[in-house]
Amino acid sequence: MNMRFVSKMRVIPTSVHGAVDQVVGPALVIAPTILRLGTSPEGIVARAVGGAETAYSNLTDYELSVKNVVPMPVHLALDAVGGATLALVPQLTGARKRGKKHWVPHLAVGALEVGMAAFTKTRASQPKTGRAAYLAKLVTTAKVAKDAATGVAKAVA
Repeated sequence: MNMRFVSKMRVIPTSVHGAVDQVVGPALVIAPTILRLGTSPEGIVARAVGGAETAYSNLTDYELSVKNVVPMPVHLALDAVGGATLALVPQLTGARKRGKKHWVPHLAVGALEVGMAAFTKTRASQPKTGRAAYLAKLVTTAKVAKDAATGVAKAVA
């Protein structure tokens, strides 16, 4: 496949991918409880994929991670495998016969995972900062804004 085509296909910034990861990973851990899937294979797989995703997302080399250890291409490959697993396990275990709650969420999130892996850029557009530096910058910006507002209020009074 032409590498230029693949590069143009990757339109999702790593920062957006990271934000989605921060929601989807924990949601996959909690969802089996909400859907009352118990210890069924599809419940166990969702929890395992969600837990693993949460762990490696916080170690991936992109903007919202705690440590920049896992390269983005490796992260995307793990997402694709996790998404395919989520989508296929209910089909392979016969869970689809027990009702839609046993397979529709898995298929939807699995497709999302595979799609995000296919369309996310492999390099961060911003310099590597990590979550701690990003939050520190937000706090500093908020303090500057507060000081400016206080100064304006004193000048007006």
